[in-house]
This record gives sequence, C-alpha cells and structure tokens, in this order.
Amino acid sequence: MLFLTGATGYVGAHLLRRLAAKGRRVRALVLPAEAGAVLPAGSIESVVGDVTDLASFEAHGEGVDAIVHAAALMLPNPPDRIRRVNVDGTAAVLRFAARWGVRRLVYLSAVSAVYAETNSYGRSKAEAERLISGAGLDHTILRPTMIYGLDGGLHFQKLVRMIRKAPLVLPIVGSGAARLQPVHVDDVVGAIETVLAEPRSIGKAYSVSGATVVRFDELVDLILAETGLRRFKVHVPAALCSAVARVVAAILPGSFLSPEAVLGLTQDAALDYAEFQRDCGYNPLPLDVGLKRVLSPAGGG
Repeated sequence: MLFLTGATGYVGAHLLRRLAAKGRRVRALVLPAEAGAVLPAGSIESVVGDVTDLASFEAHGEGVDAIVHAAALMLPNPPDRIRRVNVDGTAAVLRFAARWGVRRLVYLSAVSAVYAETNSYGRSKAEAERLISGAGLDHTILRPTMIYGLDGGLHFQKLVRMIRKAPLVLPIVGSGAARLQPVHVDDVVGAIETVLAEPRSIGKAYSVSGATVVRFDELVDLILAETGLRRFKVHVPAALCSAVARVVAAILPGSFLSPEAVLGLTQDAALDYAEFQRDCGYNPLPLDVGLKRVLSPAGGG
C-alpha cells in the first residue's frame, strides 16, 4: 500500500491516475475542501485530511509500506503558510511514518531548494529536505524543474496565459538569460515510479529535469512559435520589476507579481540529471517534443 500526499495536486493527480491504471493500491490524502473530488477507479482509498494536521490522517497507516510526499504550497501564498505546509507538513508526515514503521519515502522537492538565492518557497523546500535526510528513513528526494503539461503546471501555464493575453508587447523580467530546463509532467511521474522500484535511489537526491536547457527568452520564443503568436519582447530591469512588485504586493496581497517571484525568474533553474540517468535510466523528453504535445493543435493542446 502506497500513501500519497498531495493526491489532488498537479503531479499527485497524474501519479494517481497512472498508479490506478496499473492496479497499484494507494491511500490518497485529500484536503477537506476537495473531499468531493473524483479519484480514479481502481484500488484507491481516500483519506480526508491535511498534512499540517497529523491527527487528521495518523490513523490511516495500516498496511502502508511506502510514502510519496507530494503535498506542497507554492508562491504566491504568504511565506508563513508556505512554511507551515512544506516544513511543518513534512514533519507531520515523518511522524506518521515513524508511528507505522514505514521505511520508504519519496519526497517531491523542487529546483528552487538549490537556487543560489532562495525565496520563501525554496527555503521551505530546503528545510523539508533536511528533515527528511535526518529522519533515518530509506528516502529519495526528487527536485523537479519547471513542470509543464497539457493542464499545468502552475508557473508554466501562468507564463503561457501571460503570453496569450499580452496585447502586442510582452514584458520580460531582467535580461531573460536565466537558464531553465522544463520537465514534462509524465517524466516527473515516471521518475517517482522509477525510484520506488529502484534500491539504488535510496539515500539520494536527484535532479528531475527535461532534456533541453534554454534561456528564459528562448522558452518564450518556443512558446510563441508553437502557438503561432507574435509578440514584441521588452526587457524590464529586474530592479525596476522588484520595485513595482513591492508596490503591487502591498496593494494586492497574493499577487503573482511579488519580489519573491521576480527573484525566482532571475535564477538559473537548470539541473544536470546525469546521476539520475546513471542510477535509474532516467531519459526525459526534449523540450520541442513536449511543447508540441502541450501547445500545438495537432498535439492535443
């Protein structure tokens, strides 16, 4: 039995569908607000609870032999809420594992945990990684880069919507030279499946990135080409964007335009997956192939 947190999140939902199709028994933690969500047919059990409230799921560990901890809160949520879910929630999951003697745990971290300059989300992920590494479990940490797919992920879809809605001129934060390595959601789900079955992954932290490294500017160009849109890119100094973001954040708390978001857009988010490939045979999609699947009419997007 696999215990899955974040079962209705973007990656969690994709993972749940794949595991259900393969007949894997899963106990899925679902937030109370999403208790009515329709889960895939198959050997799937629903547990209504919250990772920040151990009492809400502590009794549901009977028969569990592995945990995939995918629940997380991202920007633009407030830093205190992000830390509560990502750090305190991870601590609760570790107590759950100890309570039921579950040894195997796979944690879905993020590239921002290893940024040169971290924002509140990255710091929360790094702190959660330290908790997991120090818990004495047979753990594997996965650090995906920007996740994209037909119906997500959050930041990729936000970028696509911004490009589509821009009237003609598209503002780019800073130089647009930050290096990215977007990864298709199917590759992330496949990575989770792979490490669950691969003993060599125990005790490791792997980069889960796509096959292609691009600059932010180049990613925008690829999206424009795939969607057939024309936009004139205008680069706005990062310092000016941060100043504007501080004003916007004060007026509209929770806005995607925040100083922390600006910081994230100027960080290199390319990760070498060579070790993951050597240990586990990881072989992700090239970006042009993935974007065609997601954005072009012929690809279904």
